[in-house]
Amino acid sequence: MNPTKNDIPAKKRSALCNLLNQRLSDLLDLGLQAKQAHWNVKGPQFISLHELFDSVASDVSGFVDDVAERITALGGTAEGTLQVVS
Repeated sequence: MNPTKNDIPAKKRSALCNLLNQRLSDLLDLGLQAKQAHWNVKGPQFISLHELFDSVASDVSGFVDDVAERITALGGTAEGTLQVVS
C-alpha cells in the first residue's frame, strides 16, 4: 500500500483495493466487449445498435476512471493493464 492520509486501516484498505481492482477488470472487459460489438454489428438495426454499443462503452469509461481513482486514493495501485484484465 502506498502512503495516504485516509484513516481506514491499511488491512481494510488493501482488501478494498483488491475488490475494486476485480471490479476494474470487469469494467474494462465490459468496455472492450461493448467496443467489439460496436465495431462488428450488422443488419437492419445497425445504426441504433452501433450507437447503443458506443454509448455503453463511453459510459463504462467514466466508471473505469472513478474506480481506478478510488483505488489510488485508498493507497493502492489501479491494475488496468491487459495482462491483469485477461
